[in-house]
Amino acid sequence: MINTDETIFALSTVFGKSGVAVIRISGNQALKALNHFHVKKDIKPRSTTLVDLYDDSGQLIDNGIIIYFPAPNSFTGEDVIELQVHGSKAVIKILLEELSKIFVMAKPGEFSLRAFLNGKFDLTRIEGIADLINAETKMQARQAIKQMSGELEKLYSNWRQRLITVQSKIEAYIDFPEDVATEGNELEKINSEVQALMQSIQGHLNDNRRGERLRDGLHIVIIGETNVGKSTLFNFLAKRDIAIVSEYAGTTRDILEAHIDIGGYPIILSDTAGIREGSGPIESEGISRARKRSCEADLRIELFPFEQRSTIDSRIVSSDTIYVLSKADDVVNDHNIKINGIDFLPVSVLKGTGTERLISVIKEKVEEKFGYDGDAPVITRQRHRNCMQRAIEHLRHFNIDNPIELISEDLRLAASELGAVTGVINVEEILANIFSSFCVGK
Repeated sequence: MINTDETIFALSTVFGKSGVAVIRISGNQALKALNHFHVKKDIKPRSTTLVDLYDDSGQLIDNGIIIYFPAPNSFTGEDVIELQVHGSKAVIKILLEELSKIFVMAKPGEFSLRAFLNGKFDLTRIEGIADLINAETKMQARQAIKQMSGELEKLYSNWRQRLITVQSKIEAYIDFPEDVATEGNELEKINSEVQALMQSIQGHLNDNRRGERLRDGLHIVIIGETNVGKSTLFNFLAKRDIAIVSEYAGTTRDILEAHIDIGGYPIILSDTAGIREGSGPIESEGISRARKRSCEADLRIELFPFEQRSTIDSRIVSSDTIYVLSKADDVVNDHNIKINGIDFLPVSVLKGTGTERLISVIKEKVEEKFGYDGDAPVITRQRHRNCMQRAIEHLRHFNIDNPIELISEDLRLAASELGAVTGVINVEEILANIFSSFCVGK
């Protein structure tokens, strides 16, 4: 998969104008960079040294800081050199061209892959690093940091070790069958231990996918008939003009999306076509998409015009829907208005009435959906979930009345699935998928 004998390099910061750019080099030959750039100063490990960097012709490229991290006490576990230079496109380009003469450009995620292969991190911590880099909200960052700290690794490793301990007892019975008859009570204890593990893993799986939702974002859709102010509310929540707002019905014909942050939670907000009868083929397609998105959404904000509140029919109330009386420009306060037993929130984006209350209600609904528990580690990827589900399946096949060899195999397969999550069991096909999603330089 990878030639770890090669020394690699990459830009670890964004290419472009900036105060500082960081170029990372990792591998057994990393120190060759010092000679290549004609660095004359003595470089002390784990210390910053201001140096001048020259090209082959003796032309000064830039002056910057060098930090040397000797193996194994570096991010990758190899010798690492970091160059901190001015964030000039020209300087970065020249330095990368010079490094390409002696080293190999790193592939996406190759630094982190080497850290994993050298035992610096398990796969769940590596994925936590990737999630932290991609985090856009406070709650996403909090979840990623918890995963980086090893919470998932500790949980899964504990489960796996318990299975291995049970399996070792079963293996002893295979080697010493004469003890099986006299150790019937021990088999019952083993059965109880396996059942307890199954319950723990199943409870972990029954998490309403809150970790994955927090990582990817919760889907909220704004729905309602034409001209009820959906696009106006959408632009307000998005804090920018994305949707065209007009007095003509059917202006919005396709789904518009905005990624927003409410209370630290990532939200994917959708504006949809107004629902009405007798529309043309293009608008009908937009309405069809609106209905489909509404069914798929985690939460809905359904709008009704305030001036037509007396015509609202009774309907089945959904706990996943926030009911809003829009264009409530004449309302003085934001108290709920009950119509046919349903609580409606009056909102006027024009006057600012009820807008803050609406955001608070959205945050409450989102928190209910995420059910975030700051202390409990959660599944953050479908890969974890698939492994857990397969482990459960193997444990369901476990039966102390089966032949000892089959019991041992069920336990071995379950432990193997748990090991695949952390990378204890090296599964090459998942490694390529995980690390290819990293940016180059990480």
